[in-house]
Parts: sequence; structure tokens; C-alpha cells
Amino acid sequence: MSAVTTLLEGLKRQLEPALAPAVVTCDYPYQQRRLPPDRPVVWLGVEKLTAPGGPFAPYLGEGAPGGGLGRELELVVRAEILHRQDGDACHRLFGQLCQALLLEEGRPWVRELSCGPLAFDREAGAFRLVCKGTLRGLLAREEKGQPVRDIIIKKEETS
Repeated sequence: MSAVTTLLEGLKRQLEPALAPAVVTCDYPYQQRRLPPDRPVVWLGVEKLTAPGGPFAPYLGEGAPGGGLGRELELVVRAEILHRQDGDACHRLFGQLCQALLLEEGRPWVRELSCGPLAFDREAGAFRLVCKGTLRGLLAREEKGQPVRDIIIKKEETS
């Protein structure tokens, strides 16, 4: 399982109790036939992933805060809230999402949350509210590798 998949699954597990009785999933696309008639569905996915710093950042002292092993990431998570019958339920659920990600104890490092306009999606047969959140995190390595001790730059002789 990749690091991003693991992160999304962890976020899903954290949000499930806070957003109950909504169905929280990372499976996409969440098909119309699978939407429950009376409960909202929250689909989580990655829209953008940024890893600041250059490829040699960990070796130049620009790595993880505190000198640990890893790489800082900025992740834009897309949450699509769908409900077949009640558009207002989508906005209420966005409020619960804000509470869980911005105000609760033990929350992830979320910088911002926003949502677009509520619209009825004919293909899904449900009201859809698209939300985005910017999270910051650290992609940590499990084992310490050998450090780079020297970088040698040589001029190549050409004839």
C-alpha cells in the first residue's frame, strides 16, 4: 500500500465516527446504485500533492523539522459529499467535517478547508458538494539509511 493510500485510509478512519451516520469511502467513483437513499456519502481523494524542497533537501539540512528523517508534504484532499434527497444535509456534513479537521483534539495538520456551490448531479442522482482541504504532513522513512557524506563535482574533459 502506498504512503498516500495509507494517509487517506487513516483520514477515513478518523472521520468515520465524526461524520456518522454518513458513509465515508476512498473508493472512486462511488456509483449511483451504491448511494444509500437516506444517508450522505463522503468520498475522499487526493487532488494535489506537493513536496517542497529539492531532491537533495534532506542531505542539505532542509529535511524534516527537528532533523528527523522524512519529507514534508502538502496535500490537497478533495471530499465530495453526496446525498440523494437533502442538499442541506451536505452543508451540515461540511460543518461536521470542519469541526473534525480544524477544531478537534488529535486532528491532522489542516491549513484550510473550503467548499464549492451545492448542485444536483444528474449522473449521480444526488446533491453534490465538493470540498477541498489543504493538509501538511511528514512522509517518514521507517529505517535510517546511510547518509551522504560527500558530494563530488568533477569537470568532464571534452576533446
